[in-house]
Amino acid sequence: MVESVTDGIGNADRVKALKRYAILAFGAFGTMADIGLMVLGSLLVGLALAVMLGGFGLVEVTTQELSTGEMLISAIVLAVIGLFCLGVASEGPLGRGRRLVGFKWWEVGIGRILAVFVTGLAALLIYNFVGGLLEGVPSPLHKGIEGFRAVGVAGLTAMPLLGVPLSLLARASPDEYAWARHADVPVMFVVWAVTAMMVLT
Repeated sequence: MVESVTDGIGNADRVKALKRYAILAFGAFGTMADIGLMVLGSLLVGLALAVMLGGFGLVEVTTQELSTGEMLISAIVLAVIGLFCLGVASEGPLGRGRRLVGFKWWEVGIGRILAVFVTGLAALLIYNFVGGLLEGVPSPLHKGIEGFRAVGVAGLTAMPLLGVPLSLLARASPDEYAWARHADVPVMFVVWAVTAMMVLT
């Protein structure tokens, strides 16, 4: 009788712990996926604007000989995909990590690092898959495909080393700097976006 009660308590504790870490995993991955989409969307929209200006001959964005129509069509495609990424991110659980109460800072940190690794690998897999299918596209669209690689590389390198630690510092701000706790997601976005732009260029 005692053993059955003890087993029941042990099983309940395991289920509770499993549920707790499932919440952490969902929150961390949701936040990182949304930030990655925001970075990719921002890169593609910015590239679309540059290509649009190139279509009107205002700036030089490619060494490949393209007609004005090809440049403008490329700009529209990049803008649509970029805005789609931003729209998906805006509907996702961005900032959910800030509401993960009851978790130690190192638990949140490990969760975010694992999540950003998964997100970065997913971006690289998409890049390898899409890049192999669209080898003959105009150079502006090829540059847009390179955005997936840039997001993936930045997610696997700068984010675990710089972005996540800085977000944890912001999250652990003392009460007199409570406003800084809301900067943990923007800090990760800035680090990810700047690194991705460096990789892309």
